[in-house]
Order: sequence, then structure tokens, then C-alpha cells
Amino acid sequence: MYALDEINVLSFQRSMIIGFFNSEEDNEMRKIVVLMFTVMVMTSVVLSQPEQYVVELMGDQLKGVFITKVPDASQPPSNPLAFRSVDNWCAPISAANIIVFFDQVAAVRGFTDTSAGLSADGLSAYLGYFMATNGEGSAERINSSQGSPGTLNKDIPYGINDFAAWDGSTPPGRSPLHKSVSRWNIDFLETENIGRDVLWEEYCSSIDKGAPVILCFKYWNPIKPVSMTVRSSGNNVPMTFFLWGSPITSTNTLRKENAKIPEEEWNERLGIGHAVTGVGYIVGDPDGNGPLPEGLWIIVHDNWSTTPENVVVPFENLVALFRIMPN
Repeated sequence: MYALDEINVLSFQRSMIIGFFNSEEDNEMRKIVVLMFTVMVMTSVVLSQPEQYVVELMGDQLKGVFITKVPDASQPPSNPLAFRSVDNWCAPISAANIIVFFDQVAAVRGFTDTSAGLSADGLSAYLGYFMATNGEGSAERINSSQGSPGTLNKDIPYGINDFAAWDGSTPPGRSPLHKSVSRWNIDFLETENIGRDVLWEEYCSSIDKGAPVILCFKYWNPIKPVSMTVRSSGNNVPMTFFLWGSPITSTNTLRKENAKIPEEEWNERLGIGHAVTGVGYIVGDPDGNGPLPEGLWIIVHDNWSTTPENVVVPFENLVALFRIMPN
């Protein structure tokens, strides 16, 4: 359960406590203090394990895994850095959901204070800067010169790493951001390189460990919603299942029916799609004799305010997976 450095710290601190109480009279007090300290350290270690937020999903014809308490920020976000536009902000928000979860919820080592206490909405501005979303922000990104709407898949991992290494000084922003510096490993897995089956295995492995991931789809057009409550090993989870609509290259048509749908453009050739936060998976038939087919399903937070929190779509049209892990 303990990492090597955690064991070393625990042993060192225990020896200091034992040395402090060195008389016979202090023996009972020493035992009490050592016990209290051990409980405190064990609690701290347990809190740093994101697996505690994982629940098993179950049903008559389905099984799955779901990570609880992952944020679900929506577009358009706040704009504290005064970008010309915060449309197409799906990738920064998807990354921000994960960082805030690891830092403020699961207390994972390597993420402490990296979100500066901000909400996922507020944090996404800084991630968008380092990803050069919409061509604005860091000159180190490809899209800073290209100026395409959205975020290039190739810019996502480098932008996240630059954000982690940033000490919060200006720029970006008019005042410093009080965050810690860290180093993360970013896995960038593409369907065309590793294949659909391997990508599914990698995704499930991450979810099983309590690690949400960024998923990038060719487009986003969920249709025919079916809402239900899925039983779990914890609290039952409300979910809304969708099927895939026809391929589209932007939300322009969808916005004619619902203006609250965010403005997005996608370009498969340039590697710009719709990014979401992957938080779970389901295998099987969700509704028995209902309209939903048996198969592989992905549970996501899709950063659209027009959809429920837990959106479930078939495992199709997935281009890439980005996994953020402490170095």
C-alpha cells in the first residue's frame, strides 16, 4: 500500500517520536502519540489513492466501472485572460476536470496545489493558453502560427506539461497565479497507431485505477437519449445513453435548434475533434429489450451544458486518448 518514500518518512518520523518520549513514565503517552501519528499518515496515504472513488457498475445484462466526483465544467468558460474567443474550449475544460479531480478531490501526489484552488472552469483558461486553443496563447504550440479554431491534438500533451511546469508567474494573466510546479507524464495514444482494441484496453485500465482521461472524438453529435439509473457498488448513478448521429464538422446546424450548444468546429485532417473527460465504461446491454444495443460504452463528461452530467456513448469515432500521470 505504501510507496518506498512513504515508508521511509513514516519510519523516520516514528523514530523521532519514540526518541522524544524516552522515560518509563512517558511510555504510555508515547504509544498513544505513535498510534495517532500512524493513523494520520495512513489516512493521508489512503486519501492519495484515486481508486477509492471507483465504483463497480452492475445490471442484469451489463457490468462496468465509474469514477465518482470528477468535475463536469461546461462551455463557454469564464474568460479571465481576455481571449478574443473561448469557443471551441472542449480540450482545456476536459484537462481541467482531471487536474482539479486529482488535486482537490483525490489529493494525488504530484498534483498538489497545481490547480491553484480554481474551479475546472477557471483553470481551463490557463490550460487553453498553453494549448494555444484557437491559435491564442503559447508561441510554442503549432496552432499559435496556424490559428485554427479549436485545439490540435498534437498541442494538447505539450500544453498540459507546460502548464504543470509553469510557476504561476505572468504571463499569462495580469497577476500571478499561486500554483505549485510539477512534472507529469502524458500518454498520447491514437487509434490509428495502436488499434481500437488496444485503445479500449488502455482506457479501461486507466478507469480501473481511478484515473480519468481526455478522449478526443472525430465529432460530437449524440442523439436519441435514454436516461436511466445504473446500480453500483456505491450510490446508484444516473446516466443518459446516446447513439451517434450523422458525422458533422461543426455545431452550426445543432445550434439552430438549441442556441445553448457551444460553438465548435472539427477538422479530422488537422487533428481537431471534440474532447471530453472519460470517467467510466460499460460492457453489455444497458436496457435489455429496449432500443440500446449491446456493446462497449464510454461514460464521459462532455462539457456541454445541454447534456446531463454522465453521458454514455458507444465506443466509436474515437481518435485519441490522453492520460495524465505524475512523473
